[in-house]
Amino acid sequence: MVHLPFVHHNTIGRGQRTLVNGPLTRVQGDLIELWVNNAQDEGQTPLRASELPDPQRRPFLQFHFPNIWHNWISDDMRIMAAFVPVDDENTLMYIRYYQRVVKLPVLRELFNWVGAQANLVIERQDRRVVVTQRPKRSGLRIGEKMIPGDGPIVDYRRRREELIGGKCEKC
Repeated sequence: MVHLPFVHHNTIGRGQRTLVNGPLTRVQGDLIELWVNNAQDEGQTPLRASELPDPQRRPFLQFHFPNIWHNWISDDMRIMAAFVPVDDENTLMYIRYYQRVVKLPVLRELFNWVGAQANLVIERQDRRVVVTQRPKRSGLRIGEKMIPGDGPIVDYRRRREELIGGKCEKC
């Protein structure tokens, strides 16, 4: 949530919503659900997750362990990604885009092509950060300074460590 207005300043993070309220995260077994509540920073204190209203929509993001990401853009548009490990330091990402906004065959194909191109642009923005990430392998206890907006990352790493069996010091 924190990286959106910076890494994706001209795509999905536009609008300069640099203040991260919450975010609201629910972990249920192997499913992490996340509701985004970013706002423009006008000097206000970010709201804690417990101060946010109960969400009236499905989650913006879902992560299904071990490797499926589901982004609900709206009820009629979503993106799914599968993160497939290649080795200890590399992962392939497969993206699938779904929409029910445009239904006329020719216009639907054009709309889908534009959506696929937008996904490539957004993926390339993330890639610049991922390939320069140090250390390459993230973990629950690697000495990072986390902020409340990083809560979903901590939830993910905690659950990942539980699934590994708590035996991995750097996981």
